[in-house]
Amino acid sequence: MELLTQYESSTSSDSNFELDSRQVRQVYLVTYSQANTTKFPTRRSFAEAVVRSFTQRTASVIQWCCAQENHLRSGVHFHVAIKLNKNQRWLPAKRYLQETYGISVHFSSIHANYFTAWRYVTKDDIDYEESEGHPDLTNACEPPTMKAHEALRKKRKSRLRRELATSSNAVQTENEHASETANAYKAKEGRPRKRQRLTSYQVSQIIVDKNIQDRTELMAFANIQKQEGKTDLAEFVLNRGTKVVNEVISNAWEMKKAEETLRRRNTSRMDILQEAYEAECTCETHGEWEICALEILHNNDIPPHQFAMCVKESLVKGRGKYRNVMLTGPANCGKTFLFNPLNKIYHTFTNPASTSFAWVGAENSEVIFLNDFRWSPQIIAWHDLLLLLEGQQVNLPAPKSHFAKDVTFKSDTPIFCTTKRPLNYVKNGCVDDRETEMM
Repeated sequence: MELLTQYESSTSSDSNFELDSRQVRQVYLVTYSQANTTKFPTRRSFAEAVVRSFTQRTASVIQWCCAQENHLRSGVHFHVAIKLNKNQRWLPAKRYLQETYGISVHFSSIHANYFTAWRYVTKDDIDYEESEGHPDLTNACEPPTMKAHEALRKKRKSRLRRELATSSNAVQTENEHASETANAYKAKEGRPRKRQRLTSYQVSQIIVDKNIQDRTELMAFANIQKQEGKTDLAEFVLNRGTKVVNEVISNAWEMKKAEETLRRRNTSRMDILQEAYEAECTCETHGEWEICALEILHNNDIPPHQFAMCVKESLVKGRGKYRNVMLTGPANCGKTFLFNPLNKIYHTFTNPASTSFAWVGAENSEVIFLNDFRWSPQIIAWHDLLLLLEGQQVNLPAPKSHFAKDVTFKSDTPIFCTTKRPLNYVKNGCVDDRETEMM
């Protein structure tokens, strides 16, 4: 009879909510107070015992999280948040743990979903353990001072309670003042907090911490968390709109890479080339690119030394008359192959689109590589292309929805190009020899 009475209900340690033996849930919070660390020396060992207690029947465990809580007076407590593939009663699991390990644990289903149970379990234990394949329910990593700040706040609260509890020997006026302070403190603590939404800064921290590169990856990550009941990131993505989300992603990585960008900006192109030369080869077959490049130059009657000098001069001096490097020739002769390493070594601006704002972004690049370039007025006006190649300042159109004014291109960014034949200026169906000669 005593054993049945013990099994009849279970009181959660995080609340006084009593679980009826007939209740079934998919998510449970399991608490083992004053744990026997000889039987369960680690968090994982206890979690695996809880998993076995549920899998004795038809349900299977989707995921779990186990944390350890240390108390000065009552020893070690284990908390496990566990999610099953379907609803199942908790009573058989409690009986299994009692009969197999001789322990009594408490079951609670007060948490609305798995995320709230997970959040309760992990609130005080940074070394919690999770099952394999557990979804990432964290936001960005907190700054190192956050834990110390929270510990200091708890210490202050504890000290205030002790001071209020030991103030019985003070004068009556002091007792009344302390009572008022305590009541005000309790009223403040009991006041429901307004749920805070994620800020753009917090989302940017998540983006960098989780290595999220675009909006699709962010939405996928938010959806995984939403399925477990954590909806703050999903709300941010859906409420802010595509433009804001893309700006947050772009700004997050821009800030993350700002120091490296500034360093590269102050480094010459030849020094960047030297760093790439000293780094590990990116070819799958080490050193094969050089052999193939020499063969391509030989097949096209281009002296390797002359080609190397042209590339070096363009990198050192930048764009300008007689310094831009263009390779012309038929298809499949290896033109692109010779210039492809530029994309790995430098931040390149590649082929512009056939739109009015085709050159936006070129002003921030280290190298311009126009691969298989075919000139048309829709891409860039002929006189602007001439100024660009001659190293002069060029004003290029930019969308006013994102830019206050047109892009002013005045850097010495070197220009490399491949094309089937030399560029010709055609006017009224005829080649304009003078304009072509200027090119």
